[in-house]
Amino acid sequence: MTVLLVARGLRKRFGDLAAVDGLDLQVEEGECVALIGPNGAGKTTALNLLSGHLLPDEGHITFRGDDITRLPPHARVHRGLARSFQVMTVFPELTARENLLVSILARQGAARDALRPVRAYRGAEEEADSLLGDLGLREGAEAPAGSLPHGDQRRLELGIAVASRPRLCLLDEPSSGLNPLERAGLMQLVRRLADQRGVTFVVVEHDMDVVFGLADRVVVMNRGRVLAEGPPEEIRNNREVRETYLGEEDVSC
Repeated sequence: MTVLLVARGLRKRFGDLAAVDGLDLQVEEGECVALIGPNGAGKTTALNLLSGHLLPDEGHITFRGDDITRLPPHARVHRGLARSFQVMTVFPELTARENLLVSILARQGAARDALRPVRAYRGAEEEADSLLGDLGLREGAEAPAGSLPHGDQRRLELGIAVASRPRLCLLDEPSSGLNPLERAGLMQLVRRLADQRGVTFVVVEHDMDVVFGLADRVVVMNRGRVLAEGPPEEIRNNREVRETYLGEEDVSC
């Protein structure tokens, strides 16, 4: 497989707290990596470093062979690295379709010529409609995003990230606030988008059923460091992981 992203020796401190303390991570094209760990393990800080929303105190990051350690978030997006957030980030007053168009048009350079009509951008509307179908949101396409059910807003948020046509997409707790049925549906959608659109995903998630059902590889963080990594079954049976994070009862169900 092609290596997409490599992080080596990442460190980020906030005062006396080492939120990320020597993180090494490699992501290969086509795999789905789950990043798990107890609260305060450094998972979201790690995503912020990879996406450029924070700069590391030490270490470096390469993406598709290029050093992106100091690049701002928008420059990483243009290179094919997208990000979603734990807190909802849809535009509530725009329709679902318009939310996707914002991302598609930004990718096509619409910000450089704000006076051009949407239809001047080849295929933008067709692409938005196609993605709405993939997301299962055709019925709510013309509804304000803020009026959609929470689960549909989570799907839309995922679609906004995918609309930038990333090679790698970082998802921070995408199933937050969803019921078990909605979580399962969203994770099936992530897998489908990975297969159909060629997107590689790194997912921060607390729900172990989601993690073990979705991920090809699981990376366990604790106190800013990698405690263990490997296939889901290997992590499920790792005694140190079970004692530190999952617990015997969680792993055996």
